[in-house]
Amino acid sequence: MLGTPKLLTFAFRALVLLLFVILWLGVAREYNQALARLAGRMLPDNAVVWELGVEIVYESPVFSDKVAIDGLTLHFGLILLAVLVLAAVGIGLLPRLAWLVGMMSGAFVVHVGVVAILGRGLIWAAQTDSPESSTRFVLSLFAVFWGLVPPAVGGIWCFTYWLPRLRETGRQRLNPPCADVSLEQQRPDNGEPSL
Repeated sequence: MLGTPKLLTFAFRALVLLLFVILWLGVAREYNQALARLAGRMLPDNAVVWELGVEIVYESPVFSDKVAIDGLTLHFGLILLAVLVLAAVGIGLLPRLAWLVGMMSGAFVVHVGVVAILGRGLIWAAQTDSPESSTRFVLSLFAVFWGLVPPAVGGIWCFTYWLPRLRETGRQRLNPPCADVSLEQQRPDNGEPSL
């Protein structure tokens, strides 16, 4: 189980890594550019998605005005997973880096899909034959989906990969492997137990 020293180490690492979130702001614009470029290919021909700083902006003839969402809303999950993997104790450097690259790549692919689906949903909601509250429905669905997916992925990773390995290393420290010597083998030839 996660003992107090390991828990404190994890908490300290997580707090320090959260301070590095500020550095993400320097990368966020390029990340959003790549995101918008790929997601734009999945939108209808008359729709455009582009980045404006940290915002992702949708344009379509069916919109009365441009629709913008804060790109950092998408990034919180990416940052959450990165902090979780980097702060985890009891994992070697190579597995940690492999999980980090895998989760970041997977998050980017999901981001592209979510940006494209959100754009299509907004276009559907803005059409005249859509129900009146459909824009609210699309944005609410997006918020719920994006609010739950990263913590769920992080939780699954914790319970299926990290915590079992952490428990196993804890058991190995408590019960180190020792020579299997029976009591009969410890007695000298005269039948007396040796001290």
